[in-house]
Amino acid sequence: MQFTTYMLYKIPSEYTGPVSRILENQEQNEIVSELVGLQLQHMYGAFTTHPGFEDAPGIPSGNYKMTLLGAEKVPNESYAKITYSYDDIVVFSSKLFPGGSGMQRIQFVLPKDPVTIYRKGFAASNSRKNLCTDEHYNSEDDFWYFWNPYQEGCPLTGADLVGITTDLRPMDVTRGTYPEYAKLYGENGNGNVLQVTYIVGIDESYQNGDLGKKTFQDAFAGLKAAGFQATVNEPRRKMLSLHAGSKRVSIEMQLMNPYSSMEFVKAAVHGMQTSDIFLYDGHSGLGGYLSPERLAEDIGRPLELPKNKYQIFVFQGCSTYAYYNTAFFNLKRSGSDPKGTKNLDIITTGIGAAFDVGAKVDVAFLTSVTMGQKPSWQTIIDRVHAAEGENSALSHINGDEDNPRNP
Repeated sequence: MQFTTYMLYKIPSEYTGPVSRILENQEQNEIVSELVGLQLQHMYGAFTTHPGFEDAPGIPSGNYKMTLLGAEKVPNESYAKITYSYDDIVVFSSKLFPGGSGMQRIQFVLPKDPVTIYRKGFAASNSRKNLCTDEHYNSEDDFWYFWNPYQEGCPLTGADLVGITTDLRPMDVTRGTYPEYAKLYGENGNGNVLQVTYIVGIDESYQNGDLGKKTFQDAFAGLKAAGFQATVNEPRRKMLSLHAGSKRVSIEMQLMNPYSSMEFVKAAVHGMQTSDIFLYDGHSGLGGYLSPERLAEDIGRPLELPKNKYQIFVFQGCSTYAYYNTAFFNLKRSGSDPKGTKNLDIITTGIGAAFDVGAKVDVAFLTSVTMGQKPSWQTIIDRVHAAEGENSALSHINGDEDNPRNP
């Protein structure tokens, strides 16, 4: 997806040079770039809640290319019009391409001024409820993810928005690719054990009825029904084992609080650094819960992944393609693997993942990869989609373009 558009930037009083050269000022360039990023974040809401996308949603990546093109003074206003270009690989529902059609033109809107757009969503100065976003997630921090100027009662008008028309150009889908089973079932750093770290995040609490807790319990039951033997069965920690030929599969399941728990961070980092398969099912925290930056800050050192160990990561949460895809491939990069994809495959979601089907999705993936049948990535994703049913999160595999063409 490529387009050129603009943003309005309030010219700060301390800047006294020509507006046309404001981008040449390093400090101003950095501020403008950050605000353009904020404006672009509003695509998350646009591609899920705005007309034309409710039933055919999509999501941008976290690794887009943005180039500032120029600045000009807005007549009679203290604003600069900042023009820029955007280039990205995005994920959209196939429903947007009826009959498997090729290039598809789309139209959407973004806020002209991302700094003031939230405040304009209140019908009155003394109102406490923004009428242009989700009723529950009503804060300014969440606005970009849920905003919808087409909601009934929303006071935003066309004067607050910039319209964008662009074409989506479909990419070739990889076919007949397989996980690196020879490495996964071979000596991959854990001897004759295929080690799986499986963390489920609570929805709100550890109480009965919590959606995350239900996912944890249902997945445990599903894996036992598939043939795994339980070796540890504690309320928040379970271990399962299975022999697949000469390989023993060990799954460690933990039910954890991803919001602020140091225990969660330590378990996630340990799993990412040592396990053959790392699976997380739970809230993304708008990207914050498993971001390498958050993990590094909490452990007090940069997050490092084993570059020569083949791994599969699965992020079964909301919008994980944008949050966790490129970030973890970057941690696998080396001189012989500049993209970081040779020893890492990642399953991510395009939009919100539903707790209702989380256990089925997780079990479908784990039983496909660990039980010795060695299906292709395309078959695995088909099974994931079947488990999602009508609750599709646009789940897909990344990094398989350099994978084997046979098991």
